Amino acid sequence: MIVKDNKARILLGTAAGILLASSMRVFVGGAYSSVEKTFFYGVMFPSLLGVLLFILGAFLVGRLNRKTGALIMTIYALATLVTDATEYTHLIAAFVLPVALALVKEVEARYLSIGLVADLTLRVLAVGGEPIDFPHTRVVMVFLLLLGAYTLWNEEGTLKKPGFGLYAFAALLELGLIYPNAILRYSGVNTYYLPIFVGYSFVIALAILGGVYLARKPKVASLLLVLGTATLFVKPLSLFGLPLALASTVALLESSKGSRGGVIGGVYLFFVALLGIGAYVGRDIGLAFMEGRLEALIIAASLVYAATTYGKNVDIKAPSVKELAGSIGGLLLASVIVLALFNASPVYEQAKKDVLIWTYNLHQGFGPYDGTFNGYELVNLLRERKPDILASQEVVGGMLANGYQDVPLMLSAYLGYAYEYKPAVEGTYGIAVFSHWHMKSEGELNLKSVGQARPAQKVSFEELNLTLVNVHMGLSEEERAMQAEELLKFAESEPVAQIIAGDTNAEPDERAIEILTRDYRDSFKERPDYTFLWERNSVRDEENIDYILLKKDWPVRVRDYGCLCNVEVSDHRPVWALVELP
Repeated sequence: MIVKDNKARILLGTAAGILLASSMRVFVGGAYSSVEKTFFYGVMFPSLLGVLLFILGAFLVGRLNRKTGALIMTIYALATLVTDATEYTHLIAAFVLPVALALVKEVEARYLSIGLVADLTLRVLAVGGEPIDFPHTRVVMVFLLLLGAYTLWNEEGTLKKPGFGLYAFAALLELGLIYPNAILRYSGVNTYYLPIFVGYSFVIALAILGGVYLARKPKVASLLLVLGTATLFVKPLSLFGLPLALASTVALLESSKGSRGGVIGGVYLFFVALLGIGAYVGRDIGLAFMEGRLEALIIAASLVYAATTYGKNVDIKAPSVKELAGSIGGLLLASVIVLALFNASPVYEQAKKDVLIWTYNLHQGFGPYDGTFNGYELVNLLRERKPDILASQEVVGGMLANGYQDVPLMLSAYLGYAYEYKPAVEGTYGIAVFSHWHMKSEGELNLKSVGQARPAQKVSFEELNLTLVNVHMGLSEEERAMQAEELLKFAESEPVAQIIAGDTNAEPDERAIEILTRDYRDSFKERPDYTFLWERNSVRDEENIDYILLKKDWPVRVRDYGCLCNVEVSDHRPVWALVELP
């Protein structure tokens, strides 16, 4: 009977960990993509309804019986199986998140740690992507959630109401402590490939599982939590400090379960997530004071959590050797699979004369209309079209608002690209150049901006005797004109760039383009109708703003050019030029 009960607890703990991490990603990502439509296009998507459902769930969860909880889990699992359109599934995730925390309250920390490692294992199988974005990981995730729902259905009683402490626990995890790519990029590691991601995933797994052992010294854990997050200001010490903070977060979990104030906790979690999004796009959503303040927010959240749990001694049972072996063994198996099936390092090609160059704004890892994760579609598009060089903008490497997808890692692992990544905001959001040739970073900067940081980078390709500048410019016409002057000087400094590619946000007749075309020419003899299109609910926004510009004195031949205007992987369209190098 004890063995059977332990199996049930393991199943429920596994489901709770996956459900907690997944529902937080979908809830925050879906609410963010909804807010984006509201602020930029005036289209009222249901982000406010999602917040209300979340607070309602926080109020009601302690009154739900276990069969109702199982039904809610099942609905969420089936919804994520059918679609990854977060703007709609986040309405379900909003109600699921308090249910997940109710399960966290009743399962032992050692069992929840197994679930968090299971979610990490799914992230490895998705090669740094969102598990519900890829068919194979989506099916595995749904299967584990349904097993947990079945276990819950067969139990009697009412779900326990999570208090403020558990919401504080969730808030700290949601700021990225359980994602290896987020910690790597928070720590200033901008370019890495699959073996580094896989190896560091074991560091995160050991921190999660080891946290239970640290629970026997809660005061020490509280101190280590704050000191660990404080290493964000002493990079790259955060590569060691943040896993230590994660272990301390898990160590204090049992101490957090006795607190009350579930609705207040729900408001707190929402508030922390909102401020976390503001660290990236604060000026766009009225939180300009938050831009560049993610480190301070993580430390503040650690202080709140430490204060909530401080001095509470609880009896903790450590995982058995079998349980530890099962968790690490599952991660090891997933790691062996991805290292065998995907590119562990860039696949370099021989130099050639005809080079297919793309510029493509990737829209923060989301499709254009419903917040659909676009990693799977992006990989398939690039696999089919095979650009030699891809200058990309709005590239995310581990951002709160997009489910912590790691787009550079995905493209390098799936397609063998080398890349140079220039994050402009909080180490996890910026621009990148991908290619099948060796690249050298020749310089990078954030252009003078009145709004969100706008980056530029210069890379050279020795085999091709080619230098390229990739850029993402600002939203106001005056700002772009100022940035164009700075960009031109950057491009023409040594080594001089033969190509400027990117999202300028400027129409062809605008002052910024006039400035850039003093010394560069458009690779297009005729511009397409648009390179950006957003169309929904009688709102249609067409813009011609993505360019591949060539140095006027560079004797290159443009053999062909175009825009894939029927591709809707992003709100922008891929713009390409096939050039014959001199």
